[in-house]
Amino acid sequence: MHVIVIASYLIAAVAFLAGAALLGVGWRGQRTGALLIVATFVTALWGGFLAYAEWQRTLAFNWVMLAEVLRYGAWLVFVGALFGAWPMSGLRRGLRIATHALWIVLALYCLWPLMGLARTAAMPFNIDLPLMGILVLALVGVVFLEQIYRNIVPEQRWALKFLVIALGVLFAYDIFLYSYAVLYRQFNLSAWAARGFIDAALAPLLLVAAARNPQWSLEVAVSRRVVFYSTSLLVVAFYILATAIGGYYVRLYGGDWGRVAEITLVCFALLFVLLIASSGRARSRLRVFLHKNFFSFRHDYREEWLRLTATLSASDTELPLRAIRAVAQIMDSPAGVLFMCDEEGQLVPEGRWNMPTPAGLKLSATSPAIEFMRERGWIYNLGDPPPMGDERLRAPAELIALPRAWLLVPLVLEDRLIGLVVVAQPRASRAFDWEDIDLLRAAGSQVTGNLAQAVNARRLAEARQFEGFNRLTAFLMHDLKNVAAQQSLLLQNAERHKRNPAFVDDMLTTVANSVRRISRLLEQLRGGVAPAALGRVQLAAVIDKALAECQAQLPRPEYQPAAENLWVQADTEQLATVLGHVLRNAQDASQAHGHVTLTVKHVTGNAAIEIEDDGAGMDEDFIRNRLFKPFFSTKASRGMGVGAYQAREYVRSLGGAVSVDSVPGQGTVFTIRLPLAGPEGNPTAAAPLTAAS
Repeated sequence: MHVIVIASYLIAAVAFLAGAALLGVGWRGQRTGALLIVATFVTALWGGFLAYAEWQRTLAFNWVMLAEVLRYGAWLVFVGALFGAWPMSGLRRGLRIATHALWIVLALYCLWPLMGLARTAAMPFNIDLPLMGILVLALVGVVFLEQIYRNIVPEQRWALKFLVIALGVLFAYDIFLYSYAVLYRQFNLSAWAARGFIDAALAPLLLVAAARNPQWSLEVAVSRRVVFYSTSLLVVAFYILATAIGGYYVRLYGGDWGRVAEITLVCFALLFVLLIASSGRARSRLRVFLHKNFFSFRHDYREEWLRLTATLSASDTELPLRAIRAVAQIMDSPAGVLFMCDEEGQLVPEGRWNMPTPAGLKLSATSPAIEFMRERGWIYNLGDPPPMGDERLRAPAELIALPRAWLLVPLVLEDRLIGLVVVAQPRASRAFDWEDIDLLRAAGSQVTGNLAQAVNARRLAEARQFEGFNRLTAFLMHDLKNVAAQQSLLLQNAERHKRNPAFVDDMLTTVANSVRRISRLLEQLRGGVAPAALGRVQLAAVIDKALAECQAQLPRPEYQPAAENLWVQADTEQLATVLGHVLRNAQDASQAHGHVTLTVKHVTGNAAIEIEDDGAGMDEDFIRNRLFKPFFSTKASRGMGVGAYQAREYVRSLGGAVSVDSVPGQGTVFTIRLPLAGPEGNPTAAAPLTAAS
């Protein structure tokens, strides 16, 4: 028993010291919080002192009584501070004064012989007097707590409930202990030994009470996880202690079978602990019990949101499975199904988590129950009657038939239903109330956003693939249109000039060029063409080639060459195609009797090609926002809208620039600048090129 007493009060000292430390960290300067910290710290010192006194066994009894009186004084001062928050009658005020006077008298009485003024053996009073005094202090403490709890409004009782329970048990246990001592003139050694364990178990309740009363200026955040694991360990500890005590008495009174029975009992007890600890149902039941009785809110919203975010952002599983787990874990559910709306407006299973579904299961998204869920954000509890008693709003039978199906959580985005989560029954039965509904709605909104984002990302990727294909097709069709236009001109003139040898030679050359261009386009479609090789080409020859392709259309371009031969680094066919695009656009913008002029200049290391027309012109907004935009055309069905864009991109790839100067009603000047190539094919030093668009 000696060792048990020491261990008991040491555990109490450690528990209250840890509580005092936590309270001290959260203290914000208020008097009530300071008194609670002092009372908790004094209790820690009390526990340590009683453990030391049991270890030494040489200290005077008055020292023990003094420690008892000091502990009671600290707690009564704290309770009195709480009691003063409400109006007091004269009787209750007198009771407080009498209590404090009694505490002072008892403290002086216990301290008197220890100051050397008198010996313990020569005390003027019987030893029953301090015992009676402490008994009275315990009774007064109970009265104070009863008055406090009675005088506060019922809505506020939850804030002091655990404080009243903790101190009430502390005072009531001491009433039993000291009543026994006064009656039998000796302490109950078993009750004295268990006192430290019981007081240690009360320390967490004081922390919970402090967390519920921020007006005490104690910002104490009691973690639900810590309370869960602490309570679990405490229950296991008491269970093992009870098992050990039971085994001891079995061995003591079991005769020959005592030792065997003790070992068997301990082994089965440990096996039972392991089975309970590994049971998800048992943990869930304990968690529900703690949330219902120790906290004002069932959910720790910070932890729930962090867990939800972590689940959705994990990359170990597919998003549908993560979405199910994110919703189900809020209700401590081990299974669920995600339904998503398909293109036909049907809800089909997109993901499953520990819950099988029948093959080919489909639900109509326009059924009355599901429409009701979409409109009101209603979360169905399949165990409850239909909303408003309307049988038409009963959940679909296919969902009710799913194994252990419990809740239906709609996923609504901007009044549009995108999916539905079916949550299975939790491991432990629990109530479903407004707090769960609010949290599930918030979680459903987050899950909905993630799922919608994933769907949009997939659709965007598909759209980009089609866009790339359409863009390539438009470029190829643009080039094919030009080839077809050349062949059409040949056919128009062939009947008149078929006996002209010069025309036949030009026709054969044009057909050969068309064949090469078509072959190149086919290679592009197959994806096997390599980038055109750049070479040192004479600009005049490229321009002649482009002009020859534009002679069949009016107005025919006028050519003003440069005074010297200019060489550039480019591919002849592609550069001629680009110049031909610009020339034909100028011809299309001008009247048949108008003018199109191509001028070549040498400007500070660059070749400047100016193509001028006297057509309708363009305003600044059109040039800046639409001229070089692919797939935009002013030619309606006659144009693909890629000529200007293709010309600019190719010129930029050569290190050049394109600029446009236009006035509505007066015409346009399209300027292409290309770096000149040196004798070895390298570009010469040139001024920086900028494009005005």
